[in-house]
Amino acid sequence: IPVFILAGLLVHCVFLVSIFDIYFSSPLVHGMTPQQTPLPPPAKRLVLFVADGLRADSLYELNSNGTPRAPYLRSILENNGSWGISHTRVPTESRPGHVALIAGFYEDVSAVAKGWKENPVEFDSVFNESKYTWGWGSPDILPMFAKGASGDHVYTFCYTAESEDFGAQDAAELDMWVFDHVKSFFNSSRSNQTLFSALHEDKVVLFLHLLGIDTNGHAHRPNSREYKENIKKVDKGIKEIASMIENFYGNDGKTAFILTSDHGMTDWGSHGAGHPSETLTPLIVWGAGVNYPQKVTSQFFEDNFLKGGWNCLKMGMLLFAQADIAPLMASLIGVPFPLNSVGTLPLEYLNNSAHFKAESIFTNAVQILEQFKVKMSQKKETTLSFLFTPFKPLSDSEQINFLKKMRLYIQQEKYDEAVSLCKTLINLALEGLSYYHTYDRLFLGLSIAMGFVGWTTYVILVIIKTHTNLTKTVQTN
Repeated sequence: IPVFILAGLLVHCVFLVSIFDIYFSSPLVHGMTPQQTPLPPPAKRLVLFVADGLRADSLYELNSNGTPRAPYLRSILENNGSWGISHTRVPTESRPGHVALIAGFYEDVSAVAKGWKENPVEFDSVFNESKYTWGWGSPDILPMFAKGASGDHVYTFCYTAESEDFGAQDAAELDMWVFDHVKSFFNSSRSNQTLFSALHEDKVVLFLHLLGIDTNGHAHRPNSREYKENIKKVDKGIKEIASMIENFYGNDGKTAFILTSDHGMTDWGSHGAGHPSETLTPLIVWGAGVNYPQKVTSQFFEDNFLKGGWNCLKMGMLLFAQADIAPLMASLIGVPFPLNSVGTLPLEYLNNSAHFKAESIFTNAVQILEQFKVKMSQKKETTLSFLFTPFKPLSDSEQINFLKKMRLYIQQEKYDEAVSLCKTLINLALEGLSYYHTYDRLFLGLSIAMGFVGWTTYVILVIIKTHTNLTKTVQTN
């Protein structure tokens, strides 16, 4: 019996681990060639503000007295930049949210449980592809992008986990710490020629991670005075930082700015699930290479959460996936798209020539196609040749036809046709990636189910035989 129990425990452990192997395997593949838009980018540098835990409606709605909660950002979306809603994926947590934003892919769900400061797998990111990146904020977020970088060009400045209690009375102090340290950093660069020169390089990223809103949301809930006041303080801080950076670079018009969030939050101060209050996050983009506001008379939204009336819908709002922000950042400053990015470049945000847009989305399509080809090759190598079923819509000949047609359209200056074909190829390549990522799922699921049923049947028969009189020994005379 002890051996029987031990065997049972072993079998059930195999069943349990198999669930993660079938459903929670990493989507990453390696071996692709970096893809970069060949035309010069509109921006030399990018400033990324991530207001952790900021809901879209909390930023865009007006106060009860009709005034905006974030006056500076409101003026940006009405007069200077483009704005929209980014749809995050479950789990709506900080780690997968930042990975989607900065690396452009949706991390394996089980990675959330593997540690916040360590990377379960190596991945590429916009920070890694930049010439230099400087980041300020939480020790839970910044180190994973510095550790995953190749070379010494991603620098982080964090308050220690132990010292986070300086924001215990007012979590907005966490954000003030970031703003103050960014100001000190730029001031110190004036007496540090090496740093000053590095800051004036192309392809520079400045990342400000602002944790206060998330902390206040958990402690006081999103409808609280503390949460709304924190939004106001962040708005003021962003205004000061943007003005300081523009002055530092002599208002050269080569800086792009992005404000977004990693996830939202429910009315009771939680996140992680899929309610619209958690999955709908804001995005405001302005500066070099970014479209100006597009006035509209009305907009239609299928999502009921978006019909609440944010009183700023006279400016066209754009809806897209969170992973689309990574290729947008890469396009603005002219770095290669992150190798594992599955985002589609939102061309509506770009204020550039039709040629630039076509070349950018072409690069995007090739970058995703590269992943598809590697994934297909890996699956083909691990599957018996006579059992392998390829993804038919993207056969080798179809891939060649797509690439030839897209390049021909661009050469003939038929940019709209090229963009349309590129988007078709991106969608097919993403379908193919999903096809190969889940290729063995049905077979493995059926195998485990049959094993479980077989083991359960065997256990029942053993119990019946051991503890009942239903079975009798047949004696012969």
